[in-house]
Amino acid sequence: MATFEPVPQLWRRTMDQDRIKQEWTGISDKLQRRWRRLTPDDVLCAGGSAPYLAAVLQERYGVDRREALLQVYEFESEL
Repeated sequence: MATFEPVPQLWRRTMDQDRIKQEWTGISDKLQRRWRRLTPDDVLCAGGSAPYLAAVLQERYGVDRREALLQVYEFESEL
Protein backbone atom coordinates (compact mmCIF):
# COMPACT_ATOMS: atom_id res chain seq x y z
CA MET A 1 0.00 0.00 0.00
CA ALA A 2 1.05 3.58 -0.43
CA THR A 3 3.28 5.16 2.16
CA PHE A 4 3.21 8.77 3.21
CA GLU A 5 6.23 10.98 3.62
CA PRO A 6 6.40 14.55 4.88
CA VAL A 7 5.12 16.96 2.25
CA PRO A 8 7.61 19.59 1.06
CA GLN A 9 6.93 23.19 2.14
CA LEU A 10 6.20 24.35 -1.43
CA TRP A 11 3.61 21.62 -1.91
CA ARG A 12 2.00 22.45 1.44
CA ARG A 13 1.39 26.03 0.31
CA THR A 14 -0.26 24.98 -2.95
CA MET A 15 -2.47 22.52 -1.14
CA ASP A 16 -4.08 25.32 0.86
CA GLN A 17 -6.10 25.95 -2.26
CA ASP A 18 -6.45 22.19 -2.97
CA ARG A 19 -8.59 22.37 -6.08
CA ILE A 20 -8.57 18.60 -6.37
CA LYS A 21 -10.43 18.33 -3.08
CA GLN A 22 -12.88 21.10 -4.01
CA GLU A 23 -13.75 19.51 -7.34
CA TRP A 24 -13.34 15.85 -6.39
CA THR A 25 -16.86 14.69 -7.20
CA GLY A 26 -16.62 15.97 -10.76
CA ILE A 27 -13.11 14.88 -11.68
CA SER A 28 -12.96 11.14 -11.01
CA ASP A 29 -13.36 10.44 -14.74
CA LYS A 30 -10.59 12.92 -15.56
CA LEU A 31 -8.33 11.22 -13.03
CA GLN A 32 -8.87 7.81 -14.57
CA ARG A 33 -8.36 9.15 -18.10
CA ARG A 34 -5.12 10.85 -17.07
CA TRP A 35 -3.78 7.87 -15.07
CA ARG A 36 -5.21 4.68 -16.55
CA ARG A 37 -3.69 2.47 -13.85
CA LEU A 38 -5.87 4.04 -11.16
CA THR A 39 -8.72 1.80 -10.11
CA PRO A 40 -12.16 3.09 -9.12
CA ASP A 41 -11.20 2.17 -5.53
CA ASP A 42 -8.05 4.30 -5.79
CA VAL A 43 -10.14 7.26 -6.83
CA LEU A 44 -12.76 6.61 -4.17
CA CYS A 45 -10.23 6.12 -1.36
CA ALA A 46 -8.25 9.22 -2.26
CA GLY A 47 -11.34 11.30 -1.54
CA GLY A 48 -9.73 14.51 -2.73
CA SER A 49 -6.46 14.13 -0.88
CA ALA A 50 -3.66 15.26 -3.18
CA PRO A 51 -0.94 13.65 -1.02
CA TYR A 52 -2.81 10.33 -1.01
CA LEU A 53 -3.28 10.52 -4.77
CA ALA A 54 0.45 11.18 -5.20
CA ALA A 55 1.26 8.17 -3.01
CA VAL A 56 -1.00 5.96 -5.14
CA LEU A 57 0.63 7.24 -8.32
CA GLN A 58 4.01 6.52 -6.81
CA GLU A 59 2.96 2.93 -6.20
CA ARG A 60 1.11 2.33 -9.49
CA TYR A 61 3.66 3.94 -11.79
CA GLY A 62 6.90 3.37 -9.91
CA VAL A 63 7.86 7.04 -9.87
CA ASP A 64 9.56 8.75 -6.95
CA ARG A 65 7.63 10.91 -4.49
CA ARG A 66 8.70 14.17 -6.06
CA GLU A 67 7.63 13.12 -9.57
CA ALA A 68 4.25 11.93 -8.26
CA LEU A 69 3.67 15.24 -6.47
CA LEU A 70 4.64 17.18 -9.59
CA GLN A 71 2.17 15.17 -11.68
CA VAL A 72 -0.63 15.84 -9.20
CA TYR A 73 0.27 19.54 -9.04
CA GLU A 74 0.24 19.75 -12.84
CA PHE A 75 -3.14 18.02 -12.98
CA GLU A 76 -4.48 20.36 -10.32
CA SER A 77 -3.30 23.45 -12.22
CA GLU A 78 -5.20 22.26 -15.31
CA LEU A 79 -8.55 22.16 -13.48
